[in-house]
Amino acid sequence: MMKASLQQVLLVPPRGEDCNTRVKVPKLHDGCGHGINDSVTLKPVTGGVGDDDLMSTSSHEFIPNKIKFQKKDGGKLVGSSWYTFMGTFNVRTIREDYKRLELATQFLKNGVEVLGVQEHRIVHEEPIRIEKFKGGVSLITVSAWRNGAGAATGGVGFMLSSKAHGGISLIKPYGSRVLNISFNGNPRLTAITAYSPTEAASTEEAEDFHNTLRQAIADVPAHHLLLVLGDMNARLGQESAGDRRWNGELLRDTAQECCMDITNTRFRKKESKMWTHLSDGTLRKGQLDFILIRQKWRNSLKNTEAFNTFQSVGSDHRMVGCWVKLSFRSSKKPARREHYDYSTLRTNAALQSQFAVEVRNRFSCLTEEGDTVTERYQKFVESIGASSEALLPKKARRRRTDPSSDPRVDTARSDLFLAKDRYHQDPCEENREEVARRKDCLRTAYVEVEEEILKSKIRKVEEAADR
Repeated sequence: MMKASLQQVLLVPPRGEDCNTRVKVPKLHDGCGHGINDSVTLKPVTGGVGDDDLMSTSSHEFIPNKIKFQKKDGGKLVGSSWYTFMGTFNVRTIREDYKRLELATQFLKNGVEVLGVQEHRIVHEEPIRIEKFKGGVSLITVSAWRNGAGAATGGVGFMLSSKAHGGISLIKPYGSRVLNISFNGNPRLTAITAYSPTEAASTEEAEDFHNTLRQAIADVPAHHLLLVLGDMNARLGQESAGDRRWNGELLRDTAQECCMDITNTRFRKKESKMWTHLSDGTLRKGQLDFILIRQKWRNSLKNTEAFNTFQSVGSDHRMVGCWVKLSFRSSKKPARREHYDYSTLRTNAALQSQFAVEVRNRFSCLTEEGDTVTERYQKFVESIGASSEALLPKKARRRRTDPSSDPRVDTARSDLFLAKDRYHQDPCEENREEVARRKDCLRTAYVEVEEEILKSKIRKVEEAADR
């Protein structure tokens, strides 16, 4: 079971219960708990069904969702005056809590907004599971499945920033290998994460996957900015002459049929920036993870390349990232609201008297004869705000204990980065064993820090009880 502090589990209320934001969860159709037409649809801000809504089934139950929508034209993920960093990453299992926390830490540190996640290997009963992490990071997953030996396999999802999570308009899984998520905006951004069968799978299984992916792409309205982020287990170009030719041909056919552009091949890169997977068995490097964009928006994607920044998670894949920037007119950001510490007025009588005089003087200057009650109230609020800015200190931000920022975790993480770099430069058995040892050190550091934090909290509770 997941820790309650790390996840937000959606619960089903009785039918007929009203909620402003509703999530559609249709009946399940396959053994993994996910049907081809499962969907999760968040009610838009303006209400009603428009041409931006993807197809969904009529049979559903309503699930409350705590996502707060931003105002119209606010909180856009993509725009013309900034770059939006997105990517795809085969994590090769994040079932352990510390791995998900490390993934969220690197996600925040590198400024990623949307990350397609493959092969998380987390099995759960819910059609869609949402876990919350520090900094407003969310992990949305479709359950993995179990193979003939009973081992957890596969599973796709998205890791989202707080900004991206607040702009969700639709979540729709297509089986357990493809997940669609759409965000509010103009144009609307839609991302699809996919995990293709390996070359060892049957031809029928590979074709079924690409048929499902084509259907998911076809369901997205033509004016959406569409990205496909996934581990396609395919080799293109000169690599396709080897052992992954069939998956490469299917990927090219899907891209051509759906008018998608494979962005990994668009930009000229050094060889070190192209490979996305290092096989632990054959020590062979290859490009298996790809980002595709709808050809209509191909000029909005500025760069695609592989990065080592997520290697502390312990995967044999590298994260593939891209930058998106539109050519539309940008809107001004609203001013940030300041919070003042009004508790100082309770303990400081002189400041309390000065504050009252300041508010009274400002209010008397603003009011005029004939003002309505609403106008007088608004001016009273303005007087309090101006007086607070002039006299009161700003409220300090509450800081939470973060295991990922502990010096011991930082040291273990740095050692793991160095070991991974040596392994990438010289993929021998000795360097591989060193990487495994550094992974264990990172896990141990997380456990030690979390135990100390828990003991500290217990001591504080005991001290408070003894008072």
